[in-house]
Amino acid sequence: MTDTFINSEEYLDLTFRLRGAPIPFDNGYPIYSALSRICPPLHELDSIGIHPIAGIPTSNNFLELTAQSRLKIRIHHQQIPLIYPYLTGQTFQLGQHSYQLDIPDYKPLTSSESLYSRLVVITGYQDPTTFIEAIQRQLDNLGVRGKIELLTRRDGTPQRRQLTINKQGEKFKVRGFGVKISELNPEDSLTLQEQGIGGKRKMMCGIFVPATRSKEEEESS
Repeated sequence: MTDTFINSEEYLDLTFRLRGAPIPFDNGYPIYSALSRICPPLHELDSIGIHPIAGIPTSNNFLELTAQSRLKIRIHHQQIPLIYPYLTGQTFQLGQHSYQLDIPDYKPLTSSESLYSRLVVITGYQDPTTFIEAIQRQLDNLGVRGKIELLTRRDGTPQRRQLTINKQGEKFKVRGFGVKISELNPEDSLTLQEQGIGGKRKMMCGIFVPATRSKEEEESS
């Protein structure tokens, strides 16, 4: 495997410092809904993805924000002007709390031999074996070749995770797995980061980032 690294020429991550009260641990849908209220184009831009937010889990299923907490939006560079004015320096609401977004940094996507996603959801696939087969089909469709693994907890079981969606007052749960894909060449690594796998990318699912031992250990709980 080559050690050459390349950057994406089309996609990047807009990275906003995020300040405010603790947020729900299962926050993919609430964050997307709150951002959509202040940034209507989020509904229309299918290529956008929102990263999971880093923080410190609390005992009551919340996530305490830290100085390192960021709201990261993966986006095609030509679409930045469509959302930048709505989000930069603005605040959004989650329940009774307000959250401040600063001027964003621009982070290029850089290839990595190994990538992971905290949660990938593919409708209709809940069994680990058939789930891996479904991921393989999606990789084939992208023309990406790599080794697929489900992230595991400390006891060796697959990381099953869930996303709670609230529509018209009804809550339902979408379930999936943490996924690692390795043995990627630089071009395939960027394709996977740009396109993602599975659905609900605006709700923090199927977003792939370079895998490191420390990051995977953080996700093992």
